[in-house]
Amino acid sequence: MNFVVIGLGNFGASLAKKLSSMGHEVIGVDRDLSKVEFYKDRISQTMCLDASDIHAIRSLPLTDADMVVVAIGHDFGSSVMITALLRKMNVANIISRETSSIHITVMNALGVDTTINPEFDSALLFAEKLVMRGVKEIYPLSREIKIAEVPLFPSMVDQQLDCQKLTGKNNLEIIAIKRYLGESANGNDETCRIYFPRQLPDNFKLKPSDTLIVMGNKDDILDFMRGK
Repeated sequence: MNFVVIGLGNFGASLAKKLSSMGHEVIGVDRDLSKVEFYKDRISQTMCLDASDIHAIRSLPLTDADMVVVAIGHDFGSSVMITALLRKMNVANIISRETSSIHITVMNALGVDTTINPEFDSALLFAEKLVMRGVKEIYPLSREIKIAEVPLFPSMVDQQLDCQKLTGKNNLEIIAIKRYLGESANGNDETCRIYFPRQLPDNFKLKPSDTLIVMGNKDDILDFMRGK
């Protein structure tokens, strides 16, 4: 896919780098030349321009982009101006970063239905992890139902996976086993392999670095981690 990410602050740069590492074509845009130069080797392509200037923004290949992300958070005026220009140019798929309820209201008034607040979203996930101590990663499906990545018990190492024995009394479902294989070639990410319970080889045994991906009620996941 082709993405244009406008604003190479902490969030925008991280997003553009991750999309690039996933093999997508990304143009990272910022009016700060130092940022453009700094990220030029880690983002597919970078461009230095002021996207709040209609003449400058028209130089971007917006018609080729599957998605345009306005990742500016600290400068409300620039964020709104750039989003308004994109809408005026009939760019269909726009995601804008927002930092407040007023920001959301303005974006919605401009016709942008999808907004993102990375600080708020990450705070919600981190709060869940603080409450559910020991969970490596968590994805909330609802207030009570979660998908969580949990470590193995020592007694499970070098054993075959018995889903019924592990989760039968906890009302949980084991979705997958995640096996870490070490760092990727570029050193930026850990590589892993996902195994699904119904597709495990007959001789498959759990390793110390393996984790379980489970789904269920929050309290049931906590009870499972406590060994109850």
